[in-house]
Amino acid sequence: MSFLQPWLLLGLPLLLLPIIIHLINQWRYQTKKWGAMMFLLAANRMSRGYAKIRQYLILAARCAAIAGLIFAVSRPLASGLLGFSGGKADTTIILLDRSPSMQDRSQGGAESKLDTARRQLRQSLQTIGSNRWVLIDGATNKPQEFEDVQDVFDSPSTFTSSASSDLPAMMQSAVEYLQNNKPGQTEVWICSDLREADWNASSSQWSAVRDAFSKLPQTVRFHLLAYPDRVPENLAVRVTDVSREQSETGSELVLSLMLNREEGKTESKTVPIQFEVNGARSELSVEMTGSTVEVKNHRVSIDQNQPRGWGRVSIPSDANNADNDFYFVFDLPPPRRTIVIGEDADATRPLELAASISPDPRVEAIVDRFTIDQASSIDWDDSGLILWQGRLPTDSLAKSLTGFLKRGGSILFFPPTPNDSGNVNGIGETSNEFAGIRWSGWKASEKTMVENWRGDQDLLAATRSGASLPVGQVELKGHATLSGELVSLASLSGGDALLAKSPTEQGGVYFFTASTSPKFSNLARGGIVLYVAIQRALDKGLVSLSNTRAMVAGADEEEQREPWRKVAGPTEILSTEYALQGGVYEGNERLISVNRSMQEDQNGVVEEGQLGELFRGLDLHRVESKAGSTSSIVREVWRLFLICMIVAMIAEAAMCLPKIVKRQGALA
Repeated sequence: MSFLQPWLLLGLPLLLLPIIIHLINQWRYQTKKWGAMMFLLAANRMSRGYAKIRQYLILAARCAAIAGLIFAVSRPLASGLLGFSGGKADTTIILLDRSPSMQDRSQGGAESKLDTARRQLRQSLQTIGSNRWVLIDGATNKPQEFEDVQDVFDSPSTFTSSASSDLPAMMQSAVEYLQNNKPGQTEVWICSDLREADWNASSSQWSAVRDAFSKLPQTVRFHLLAYPDRVPENLAVRVTDVSREQSETGSELVLSLMLNREEGKTESKTVPIQFEVNGARSELSVEMTGSTVEVKNHRVSIDQNQPRGWGRVSIPSDANNADNDFYFVFDLPPPRRTIVIGEDADATRPLELAASISPDPRVEAIVDRFTIDQASSIDWDDSGLILWQGRLPTDSLAKSLTGFLKRGGSILFFPPTPNDSGNVNGIGETSNEFAGIRWSGWKASEKTMVENWRGDQDLLAATRSGASLPVGQVELKGHATLSGELVSLASLSGGDALLAKSPTEQGGVYFFTASTSPKFSNLARGGIVLYVAIQRALDKGLVSLSNTRAMVAGADEEEQREPWRKVAGPTEILSTEYALQGGVYEGNERLISVNRSMQEDQNGVVEEGQLGELFRGLDLHRVESKAGSTSSIVREVWRLFLICMIVAMIAEAAMCLPKIVKRQGALA
């Protein structure tokens, strides 16, 4: 049992008052033996047992009445499952998952998981109370303070978004808030549907967050309000590829898309798919027999005089409307132009080859080759990537490359090649520096392997199918070392970086420490890792040259630096949330499509054992609910104790009534 005012339970010793009064009354009379009363006492022995029982019952009823009053004024809660300890918390932090999957509705229900969670949390937290309210929503991960709990749930940050949640990042924001503000007793309420993609249970960040919470000086209790139920009859649509082609009869859009539903579904279902391109609509019916169906190269005619535009693919309303629309933008693709600058022909030749093979045969790849001495005269305004091999640029060139980065381009640096005597020009503590990083030395070795790499993001991320790149097969017979502020994306067995990234506000600066010369590595001979890294770096750089951009909701909120204008999308959303809501927007002289992440179409949930491990050593209490549930997760039950008190008082009064004696008539 939990209480809102547990300090009033200190009055429980008052239960002894009836017993004390009873004993005092017993001590008031002295017993004296009187012969005439002996006969009356003997006659009363038969009923003495009942009298004692009656006295005990009266005492019990009086104690129960007092206990009922004390428990009632302590405001008891029917919230034992949540482990609420009682008393008003100094700070209440709400971690709210408002990802698209929280829009699931139960069969025939009108209320989503998120709507149910907002209602249940509002009712419960209004009952419990707090001195300070802090909201951390899953779309922004930023703490927001409120004076009243009603203001929390009136905030736009509690309504649905197209952005995925990152529970480890939300927990990190919560612990940083507590470390910076140092409040007293804290209650953390987590509301989520436990999707694996949002919780990322394998992330190493959980361990750091768990240790940080355990070291806080104040008491922190976690309450998990979970909605893990899956919706069986839900379809999700996603556009996987879109391109604009010119044919003899006119211009066409070539679209590929995918439909997903819960795994294991095999019954046949006809799904009408609606295409909207620049306001013009068409429809295609697809027969779905498994959990996934792909539609490839569906062609839609467009105006050949309009080089760019937008579109939307939609399916009929179902249990979750948040995944029934997918937006896209299209434009004439910019040429895949790469500039290769180097001082060693053997080392730059593999770079030229990897950059010259376009992953899309419809788009031409252009590679321009220059020496370092010629770099000052290069015009790289229409290039997306610079591959630089050799000593780092001098101050004048570095200034030009910094401007290239600010425009959004990518630069991939490769080290100078050692000469036959093992000396390397341009490597050492006196070498040039770029973006805070320099070549600090060269390590020769017989064989060095890659120990680990980041397979979840950036240049070495796994493929769309989930297959990992063969980074572990890279072998080195020597490598350069780096010094400066860098982020390692792949490291060697000795701890040195194979691929590192410099943190920059715009563009991307990467450093490969392995030479592409066949004498020092199989990076060029294997080819796959080098090719993928170069093409991905080029794709990042080409974003700044395109008049369109496809963006994952919430992935780059800072992209909305200038006001956007909504072209298509949901109504009644604030302009400050455009980067978090699916739709088509116009800003920075570009058309931008915003959609949910691919992980949102995955249905897996975190299991009970995994949750226990994530919160190991922390005070976690979990309660499950369902979309549309009308029950309250926290209820005051003081009325029940008042009723018990009244019943006890009535029983005590009834037992205290004098015994009715029937009078017998006189003898004739």
